[in-house]
Amino acid sequence: MTWLRHFFALLFILLPVPPSYASGPVSIPSQDGKLQIPGYWFDAGGKSPQPVVIGLHGCGGGLDSKGNFADRLFRYGGYFNAERMHFLALDSFTPRGQKSICEIPNRLRTINESDRREDVFAAIDWLVKQPSVDASRIVVLGWSHGAQTVLRTIDATDKYVQAQKVQPRAAVAFYPGCLLSNKMWSYEVHMPLLIMSGELDDWTPARECVSLQQRLQKDKANAPVDLVVYPGSYHGFDGPGPVRQMEGLGNTKTGKAMVGGNPAAREASHARMFEFLSAQLGQPLLLSHAQRFKGHHYEVPPASGFAAVDDTAAVPLSDAGKARYAHFRTLPNPKAFAVTEKGGWYFNAGEPEAMATTFRLCAKAKSRCWLYAVDDQVVWQVDVTARAGEGGLRRVGAASQ
Repeated sequence: MTWLRHFFALLFILLPVPPSYASGPVSIPSQDGKLQIPGYWFDAGGKSPQPVVIGLHGCGGGLDSKGNFADRLFRYGGYFNAERMHFLALDSFTPRGQKSICEIPNRLRTINESDRREDVFAAIDWLVKQPSVDASRIVVLGWSHGAQTVLRTIDATDKYVQAQKVQPRAAVAFYPGCLLSNKMWSYEVHMPLLIMSGELDDWTPARECVSLQQRLQKDKANAPVDLVVYPGSYHGFDGPGPVRQMEGLGNTKTGKAMVGGNPAAREASHARMFEFLSAQLGQPLLLSHAQRFKGHHYEVPPASGFAAVDDTAAVPLSDAGKARYAHFRTLPNPKAFAVTEKGGWYFNAGEPEAMATTFRLCAKAKSRCWLYAVDDQVVWQVDVTARAGEGGLRRVGAASQ
């Protein structure tokens, strides 16, 4: 989303997380001390140490075309935080001078899964020093090339992996290329692993992951590998964008592949992932699947009665602002529209973090603002002291944390 990208462009400064452990950019030293690995820390809050999910981007990198952390990572950060789980997104490419490796043939790539695996364990070394983290409940999650890194990170037969003092508790891999692990005759997995692939994936074919699971469970009947193949789904099925053909790829026979979301598979895979995490982390889920992906992560202020939601003329803005509010009304829920003290406006739609994101946009403009409408109701109050501002945001289920 454009507003989100613009805002976080200002925040992407590689500074350590402050003692309050607020969400923000972090810089993590590599194990050999030669690199500083950029990351973004999404703090779950809570009074006691919480589990953490480490997120690994695909071959396209963790940043968008403008150099900001990708929207996907903020979306997932909100999902995990709502379930009292910290989220640490890593950027493995920037410190190594690359933006993307999708266009580079495998044999010519200077960044591989082993390099990125070292980033994971450097992140773990950093995480165990954070008082807010439960180091016994660390999960590593990846997409595509990041998912292949997940497979390398949990190879129980690898000497580098064996030498690490702290291991992840579980792992999740969205549409990895399983071919390399299949070729490693000694490859074993001793921790719970969830692999999710698309039936129609012509970039990282699901059949290789099917073969990998079958081989692992044949060699060891109780190998903890769970595989779900989603019908009618291509690479990137968990994303919100439409299916399109990508070209210029360096590791497919044709240089092309179909990539895009499948709403049914996206919802099913999200539900499966959280059920898996709940079971492996021993942590009951706070939200239903409908609440998590279709509702708000924050308590919605009550309707104020100030005006009907479709009464555009009542909005305390200029004609231009009223026009933007009319546009806002056409956008999908969850959504939030805010009015600033300077007579401006910001809004966000289609994500559970809509209210929090809208307030961040106000912060970017260094302007105080209040919610005017959330979804299909007006929450605006004439009395300034009664208006819904950022300080009043309260996560759903926060009382139980």
